[in-house]
Amino acid sequence: MSKYDPQNFINALNEKTNGKHLVCPYCGGMQFTTTEDFASILISNELSGLSLGPNIPAGMIVCQNCGHMGFFALGALNLLDKKEAKENGK
Repeated sequence: MSKYDPQNFINALNEKTNGKHLVCPYCGGMQFTTTEDFASILISNELSGLSLGPNIPAGMIVCQNCGHMGFFALGALNLLDKKEAKENGK
């Protein structure tokens, strides 16, 4: 992934969900926005503390009503090539 494109993220998410409208699990809102940047969720099997290491690059949607955030793995949306996915620990 040379540069994250939020519109590519939204397009891929719509494709994977077959255009199904997302509903916020907390307030029932149906209006979402995204951010200009992706998140990188650190993963670990140690509870004593996280260190920089394997991560899951994720696009996020934000409910415009209550602010609840949902994360979607970019690899599962085919927005990472196989080499990048492997380097990120997937």
